[in-house]
Amino acid sequence: MAVVILSYSIALFVVWRWYPSNTSESSTDHSAQTHGNDLDYLRGLGWHLMKQRELDGAKIVFEEIISKDANDRTAIAALASIYNTQGTFDKTLQLLTERFESGNDFDDIVIYRAFGEALIRDGRTIEAYDIHSRAVEKGLLKSVYQRPMEYIDNLRSQPWWTAADAGVTDLVKELEKHWMTIRDEALNLINVDVSFSAEKEDLTKHGNWKQLIIFNEGRAIQHNCKKTPSTCGLLSKYQELTNCKRCQIKYSLMQPGTQVWPHCGPSNSKLRLHLGLQIPDGAKIRVADTTRSWEEGKTLIFDDSFEHEVWHDGESARLILILDIWHPDITEEQKTQLLPLRPTRDRNN
Repeated sequence: MAVVILSYSIALFVVWRWYPSNTSESSTDHSAQTHGNDLDYLRGLGWHLMKQRELDGAKIVFEEIISKDANDRTAIAALASIYNTQGTFDKTLQLLTERFESGNDFDDIVIYRAFGEALIRDGRTIEAYDIHSRAVEKGLLKSVYQRPMEYIDNLRSQPWWTAADAGVTDLVKELEKHWMTIRDEALNLINVDVSFSAEKEDLTKHGNWKQLIIFNEGRAIQHNCKKTPSTCGLLSKYQELTNCKRCQIKYSLMQPGTQVWPHCGPSNSKLRLHLGLQIPDGAKIRVADTTRSWEEGKTLIFDDSFEHEVWHDGESARLILILDIWHPDITEEQKTQLLPLRPTRDRNN
């Protein structure tokens, strides 16, 4: 199976999210001081702390490494990832701007992705695309727009898909046939229920964006399916969809005045399907360099490993159903072998 994890460091960056924390910051300080001149030890300690989700401790360790070797690329990549994850994009810019301007020849995609994301968050989109273009020229990225953490070779790569190309014609027909039932079950909950939860991935630039998950990584969320029985019953007929261990199915509710930061999904192993349920004027989605709008009762399908963003300049709430589906070129063997993308955290785009 030709799976390309874009670098060793980003594989570890993904892994650290999945485990509980058990290391104190004081013990980290002590270890860093005790082994202060042993950079190999400090690198190992830093990655261990990231795996344990001790980002503050890992930050101390990697900053100690940088203080001793300002060009240590392992520490630079780790710190950039930590700073972005903690939302301190200004620190990423401080860390990387001078290094890039001085001509450092980095070969780690983590550094390019982190720098590009920080530039986007700083409103410097053109500079971000320049950084991503340099990564493409070095063979670290396939496209300035497609920047997943995990890239699987030999899969068709295109931002937008048709139902026929994605192999989900029957599913789309069924969804579009019953879209009003799917819509009404959600509308009945919006004003009387607290099940819709806020987006948790720090992707909302401004506004109000909530979701209601009904299937997650191959399992029904029973307490939510009890509130949307017709929708869950309909979807349960498609076991390839509801058993997908890398997929979510959820309602997405976005209020007027909301904008989502440009971002890329974590893997090209799956596609994302949107069913329009309540679509006011002014709600749009851009994937790569093409912008579209939803239609009530109609679907859109795109590859969310490509950069995408959403904005809602309308006057009433936008409601859609989001379904993840396997990329049609993924084999049955790959479906068995691939691990869940985020076992302990929800996807929210």
